[in-house]
Amino acid sequence: MGSSSYTPRHRSPRRGRRGTAALRSAVRRPAVGGAIAVAMLGTIGATFASGYPSQVGDTTAAITAESPSSGSGSSGGRSAESTRADTARLAEDRSSTNVSRSASREQDRREKVQRRKAATKKRAEARKRAEARAERTQEAREQKKRENEAKPVSEREFTAAQLKEIRKDPKPYAVELMRERGWDDREWGCLDSLWIGESDWEWNAKNPTSGAYGIPQSLPATKMDTAGDDWRTNPITQIEWGLDYIKKTYGSPCEAKSFWDSKDPHWY
Repeated sequence: MGSSSYTPRHRSPRRGRRGTAALRSAVRRPAVGGAIAVAMLGTIGATFASGYPSQVGDTTAAITAESPSSGSGSSGGRSAESTRADTARLAEDRSSTNVSRSASREQDRREKVQRRKAATKKRAEARKRAEARAERTQEAREQKKRENEAKPVSEREFTAAQLKEIRKDPKPYAVELMRERGWDDREWGCLDSLWIGESDWEWNAKNPTSGAYGIPQSLPATKMDTAGDDWRTNPITQIEWGLDYIKKTYGSPCEAKSFWDSKDPHWY
């Protein structure tokens, strides 16, 4: 009709846009919440109708009993028992370890003791062997000395120490060497007098004029080399050469002394 005063029969009075939006939002929110509430009430009603609350209580109680946070019941008992078992097992392991270590230390100690004993025994055996060798060596030396002393003077071996003593007094050895050549002791006086006149029994006596040397005053001195290459220092070698010279030239010490007396100046 075109009149501005006409109000449509099926439309609410016009409001502003903001008012319309707010109204729609308010209407929708209660509708949703109401639907949820209705659904929950329906569920609860069905539950009470069928006797379900007792089952829910039982299940909740079971869940609560089995909950680890409850701290009681069979689960708590098993946990404590398990802890005790673990503690006992650890204690047993530690004890076993300590026993093993103690056994190992004891074994090491015994081995060390055995090694020390073995080393001590080895040293003792080595010492005994050394002592036995030294004893055998000493016995051999003594035996050699006895055998050497049993030989004629001309066949003996003399040490440096023995030669040093012989140089101090060669006469006892001269007597032995004289007897080896078959002369009796009556010849000794002649021999002693002869060589006192020649050298006074000095092994290193040297005639400054002629160069004669040693106890028998060999001239030249090198003649004594036939008796031994140690003639310069060994009285035995000098005596052996002198006796051989007397026997070959005069036959006996007394014959040599007689010839010596007949000469002026003396010589033989």
